[in-house]
Amino acid sequence: MKTYNDCIPCLVRQALGAARLVTDKEDDHSRVLKLVLADMADMDMKQSPPMMARKIQQTIAGVTGNKDPYRELKKQFNRFSLELYPDLKAMVDKSATPLKTAIQLAIAGNIIDFGAVSNLDKATVFDTIDHAMTHEVKGDLQGLIQALARPERILWIADNAGEIVFDRLVLERIDLSRVIFVVRGGAVLNDATLEDAAETGISDLVTTIDSGAAIPGTVLGECSESFLQAFDQADLIISKGQGNYETLPHDDDRIFFLFKAKCQMVAGLAGVSLDDMVVWKRHEQQTTMTRRKTS
Repeated sequence: MKTYNDCIPCLVRQALGAARLVTDKEDDHSRVLKLVLADMADMDMKQSPPMMARKIQQTIAGVTGNKDPYRELKKQFNRFSLELYPDLKAMVDKSATPLKTAIQLAIAGNIIDFGAVSNLDKATVFDTIDHAMTHEVKGDLQGLIQALARPERILWIADNAGEIVFDRLVLERIDLSRVIFVVRGGAVLNDATLEDAAETGISDLVTTIDSGAAIPGTVLGECSESFLQAFDQADLIISKGQGNYETLPHDDDRIFFLFKAKCQMVAGLAGVSLDDMVVWKRHEQQTTMTRRKTS
């Protein structure tokens, strides 16, 4: 996905919000904004928004010395999600269709996204869970359920801290011996890292690696060789979140994109409505991509 004009205000808001997490100094906020706006004036709009988000984080680190503005928020939402987990698991266990319910809740967890949702609080998470249980998922949910039942090698590309606890609801319903769980290669926004996987117990549950890139998405040309090897060997790829949808190739028929449509641009590209829960997969009539195509 390229960067659209409508992405620019969101990126500016993201930059100011992150700067305010780090410091109360208005002068530093202004300096960050001026540098980010200068970068945006020269940015290649053919690149995806997550590439600009990485640049924003680097700018904030340069101004403030803080490389992880969202660190405390990530810890807070990891704890919050772990507190919710027993109730979420009970909802799955009591369901007549447990895997479907687990997928719905895993997508609901994608609301824990401080890059896209500036005013996120715990009440919003509860509202999103309620919405998940009363609204149908748009897209190929049944195809995903069938794919998860096959004895294939699965690569699960995660998105945010806190959200990864919701992912566990699905992971526990499949054969974990054939799953590799992927987090980001470094701190960026509130995306999950190896530290978050350890804090939430995910790395004790399933083989966990990082992508090798501190980008809030998965840009194959920026990822490590070890990740690319796992990507190439996977039979099924689960891609969580908008950032991965914005960066991974859409014509790879192994990939199911799972996300909550939190911005109008992504919703429009996916052919859904704002706030929809989505399982997106390429149409079978499209041509198949070269597997290691760079974004």
